[in-house]
Amino acid sequence: MTTHARRPPGRTPLKEVLLTTAAALAGLLSLAAVAALTGLGLFALPFVASAVLVATAPGVAFARPRSVLLGHLSASALALAVTSVTGPSVWTAAVAAALSTAPMLLLRAAHPPAAATAALIGLTAPSPLYLVTPVLAACVVVIAGGALLGRFLPGRPPAAGFAPRSRGQTPSP
Repeated sequence: MTTHARRPPGRTPLKEVLLTTAAALAGLLSLAAVAALTGLGLFALPFVASAVLVATAPGVAFARPRSVLLGHLSASALALAVTSVTGPSVWTAAVAAALSTAPMLLLRAAHPPAAATAALIGLTAPSPLYLVTPVLAACVVVIAGGALLGRFLPGRPPAAGFAPRSRGQTPSP
């Protein structure tokens, strides 16, 4: 039996590191600015993770606008339902986060930070309005930020849209 050691990826060129860091900074500053101006809880950790994912890996399926929006909304709705039955606890958070993967996969809109949103809901039991603010509001800011980054930063792909990627389809370069 022959095993092949995988080589670590090559170094990322400095220009790409700087561009990606600038994209992440722009996305997070946008999220922070809207949160500061509106007083909404948009700078919660799951939304920060979404903004960084969209800024640093815009070509992956997890960062597509559809995945961000449907992932967070479906995970949040499920977590609100679970939490309304069981009450907030670390156990509810774990169950809600794990179960949130099902609707995301069924919708073909997987977005890992959305599982963190489900866990946060399981821990805190917010009102159902949490779906609108901060979840929907944060999704809009993150998606808009990704679209702007794709439009104005050189070498960044534009937002990929809302259609689900068909099986076997790979992102275009």
